[in-house]
Amino acid sequence: MGEVNSAYNKVVACSDDLRGINTAEGWHGEAAGAAANEVNQVIDGLEEYAAEVASLRRSAGDVGDAISGVKNGVKEVEGLARAHHFTIGDDGAVIDNGLPPDTPEGQKEAVARERATIAAELRDRVSEVLKSATDIDDDFCLVLDRIVSGQTIDATGNDNENTSLAAAGNSGAAMGSLTIPAPPPEGATAAQNAAYWATLSEGQRTRLAMDRPDLVGPRDGFSAQQRDIANRELLDRQQSRLRHERDELQRKINEFPRTGAGEIKLNDQREFDALKSDLDKLDGKLRGLNDVESRLSMSDPSSPNFDPTKQRPYVLRIDDAGSGRAVVAMGNPDTAQHVATYVPGTGSELSKVNGDLGRADLMVNAAQQAGAQSLSVITWLGYDAPPGLMDAANDTYADNGKRALDSFQDGLRESHQGAPSHNTVLGHSYGTTLVGYAARDEHLAVDDIVLVASPGVGVDHASQLNIPPDHVYSTTAANDAINITNFPRVEGHGDPLDPLGPDPTDPEFGGRTFTSDPGARGWVLGNSEAAHSAYWNVTPTGENTASLQNMGNIIAGQPTY
Repeated sequence: MGEVNSAYNKVVACSDDLRGINTAEGWHGEAAGAAANEVNQVIDGLEEYAAEVASLRRSAGDVGDAISGVKNGVKEVEGLARAHHFTIGDDGAVIDNGLPPDTPEGQKEAVARERATIAAELRDRVSEVLKSATDIDDDFCLVLDRIVSGQTIDATGNDNENTSLAAAGNSGAAMGSLTIPAPPPEGATAAQNAAYWATLSEGQRTRLAMDRPDLVGPRDGFSAQQRDIANRELLDRQQSRLRHERDELQRKINEFPRTGAGEIKLNDQREFDALKSDLDKLDGKLRGLNDVESRLSMSDPSSPNFDPTKQRPYVLRIDDAGSGRAVVAMGNPDTAQHVATYVPGTGSELSKVNGDLGRADLMVNAAQQAGAQSLSVITWLGYDAPPGLMDAANDTYADNGKRALDSFQDGLRESHQGAPSHNTVLGHSYGTTLVGYAARDEHLAVDDIVLVASPGVGVDHASQLNIPPDHVYSTTAANDAINITNFPRVEGHGDPLDPLGPDPTDPEFGGRTFTSDPGARGWVLGNSEAAHSAYWNVTPTGENTASLQNMGNIIAGQPTY
């Protein structure tokens, strides 16, 4: 590469000399024309040479960078294979070396199913490594073919009196850029996304996040750092678009036909009310996006909102479609020892995300006080929550959201660096129902489950959540109005009086319970003083309430009960 760089720099330095070459003033005739033609050929040839050298320099650099990604992909797949008693053959075949010899007889069937899943992931990873290596080879060969055949650029149409070899070099460099392999199709699993991501270099990942934020931002299994880059760009785009839409709506409202007295005609009232409703929804979404942006600014030293006590946030998803999506991590989950995902409940939507972000910050503080030195607490508004209390008895919202939560948890495992983290998923209100359905039906990849103010989680016993029952924690305040949904225990969560299942704090449920302050009576949504919303409150002297302290202990892996 040193010789190529030297050759390029020498050629580009000739630009000023070339612009000075010309036939002598007053020289005319056939010989003068031949000389001028020869000069133009020299200039064109040097322009094409500059483009070819620049193209080679760019492509060789891109190849070196891309190969580092492929090597990382090989390293990861070999490490995963060793960890699970597999071998990767020289031809890329995945070889199962059999069940661990100490596997208990009663667990062999379950372990065999798990190994089949691991084998499938290994095959996906090998396939992505080979695909990336082939793409690098094909792209580099294409660049070399253009250079050898003299087709990098055509300089004959240029104005040679104003020639710039640097400009020709820039054109050649653009032709030498290698493409980044396309990601798996939409709907791919977190493991498939991670297998692809592992084969990209850090530079390729960042370039893809900047160039195609829509492809990177929502992908479970991609690294938090690049998802954050992509989603910050999407946040800015969505804010700009919604502001424009709001201006248009406001203009229609302002110009809406009125009577001489300034009233809306009776026949037009429904149309006018629809415009006002649309404006309210837009204002809510903009408020939510602005609240996310405001929280991001608290970690920016150049911002007047800078707060050095706050953990750096990572935006893992942002989307204003429907009721909106916002997934924001306080701290990098890819490097944290303790990772908690908070799932809010009834009434949660993008317009109200600020309160949920604040709860995440409070849980960070509580976990740090419990001894967690490296942690990330994530607000996961990645589903359509029931909009109101009457909707919260319907399990459709949990059924519709459980796969998204499961994919997100799988993605946290896939993108994590180093030793596996201690992962907790914590639901509040209907969020606990979603957590329960996801754990029951999708086998969440978590170590601990926390259920706060739960109306039921779709199972009769903690063991049905597919983690050890002593890692299932629940609490409900004595004065929480959610208690009215907890009927006398009847086996079977399909009972019409208890459609979401029994109270997880019931001793017969089989999990562990922790203390919460009684809280104030009253209902409910958005009222931070009512018991149902007071689990994250702090005392007037700034101390954590019992529930917040206990949540911090569990997140930090230090339960005290």
